[in-house]
Amino acid sequence: MAFLKFILITFAVYFVIRFLFKLLLPFAMRKAAEKLMKKAQEQGGAYSGQGQGGTFHYEFTGQGQQENKRSQPEGKIKVDYIPPKETPERKGAETAGEFVDFEEIK
Repeated sequence: MAFLKFILITFAVYFVIRFLFKLLLPFAMRKAAEKLMKKAQEQGGAYSGQGQGGTFHYEFTGQGQQENKRSQPEGKIKVDYIPPKETPERKGAETAGEFVDFEEIK
């Protein structure tokens, strides 16, 4: 009888937890999306949330890029990083040494 009671309680807890996840997971995902939208908005886009539980729309206006273009004089190029030049690896005949020509005698 105790085993049957344990099984019933286990199933009840499982279904309650499953129901709560179905209820709370969309709310958590909505909050995560809002957080991402707010972060994207701070980086230079336009954000509009429609309604309380509505959809979200992200629209990039390009304001951040336009400001960067205006700060540099036209015709000037600024390079932030130049990768070091790699020396080509010597392979094959270049590293094998000298070769001696020969004729095959039959």
